Amino acid sequence: MKTLMKKGMDGIDRQLMRFAGTIAEKNTAASEVLGFAECVYQEMRSLGYDRVDRDKAGNIIGTVKGYQSKNDMVLITHMDLPHSKEAGTAQKNDLVAYKAGIISGIYSAAILKRTLAPLTGDLVVCCVPRSESCDHGIKYLFENYLKKRLSRIRGVVLCEPTDLNVYLGHKGRMEYEIVVRGRLNRDFLVNRGINMLGTMFPLVNELEKVSRELPSDYSLGRSNLRIKDVRYSGYQPQEEVSEFKVVVDRVFIPEETSSSILTKAKTIAKNVYKGESDLSVSTVLAREMVKTYTGLTVASEKEFKPWAMEGHQPFVKSALEALTENKFLSSLGFWKKIVTEGSYTYGSLNIPTIGFGAGSEDQIESADKTLSETQIKKAACGLALIVERHIGMPAFGWSADEI
Repeated sequence: MKTLMKKGMDGIDRQLMRFAGTIAEKNTAASEVLGFAECVYQEMRSLGYDRVDRDKAGNIIGTVKGYQSKNDMVLITHMDLPHSKEAGTAQKNDLVAYKAGIISGIYSAAILKRTLAPLTGDLVVCCVPRSESCDHGIKYLFENYLKKRLSRIRGVVLCEPTDLNVYLGHKGRMEYEIVVRGRLNRDFLVNRGINMLGTMFPLVNELEKVSRELPSDYSLGRSNLRIKDVRYSGYQPQEEVSEFKVVVDRVFIPEETSSSILTKAKTIAKNVYKGESDLSVSTVLAREMVKTYTGLTVASEKEFKPWAMEGHQPFVKSALEALTENKFLSSLGFWKKIVTEGSYTYGSLNIPTIGFGAGSEDQIESADKTLSETQIKKAACGLALIVERHIGMPAFGWSADEI
């Protein structure tokens, strides 16, 4: 099969290089995201996908139809959107963070079409818009466009940087607020600016102590906590009531839950302010209204579940075998820094999910964001091998290279 994959890639090699050059120069800033999405949409059409669609959330979905309707496979790529106007514009000339995944995902399906690989189900390649609250696009995709085929989906492959290894999960991430509200002792009211810091410092200090004692997972690494913001909502003189918020960015491992984290945070805050009887303490998962580039407005919670596939799971074993049999030096691993749509596909829907792609997490964060087109081509071939192994028709005694 590796020979067939190489032949399939040779037939579209120049087109891939052209698309890589085009997409490298485009960004997904608010003023340009429609053009970026259109570029992805048209590339799928030019490659001969059997169907290409866009939904209200801005997801771009391309389908390569199989000869049967038994099992389907879904490849998930994403396009990063700036979280806000203040966040600046998305970077150009960056093929690592997310664009390499788009290219390799799109072209893996094109390779399978050109090799005429018979599939027992459809291959669906999705490009999902993602901002800081990255769950709205993927949820809308599965709750609407893919809803009717959920029972047929054999597995999901995330086209994320893995150094061409098979990744099985990552830590969760959530943002929550500790809200302290009530009548403050008059001593706090002499100077409101200083008093806000003075009032919140004991809580911030206690949270920082807790951050040094958070649990760790052998495969995924250590949980962590970061104070993202401290806010003072203002003082109402008539009631002598003030409200303070501490916004916390929390990374957590599977043995923890969002509810237990919120409960613990509330307990910590209550202990800090137990001498202030007029103060009330609450904790809440952060939410925001997100307006997609297509104009759809959705409510989004800032929580991404941790997830981890077992290495002995059949979907994982088959993917790794398909790669190693074709000279990929792939091993199993986990993301230690980034979050992916696997938080939803496996963490919520329990669909077998793995990650595979060119580049690494370190390349994403480093200043030197370089990735060769050769690596992207190899990732596309690897993805095609994984798909063929899971939903390809049996060759009945013939090797794939002889067909």
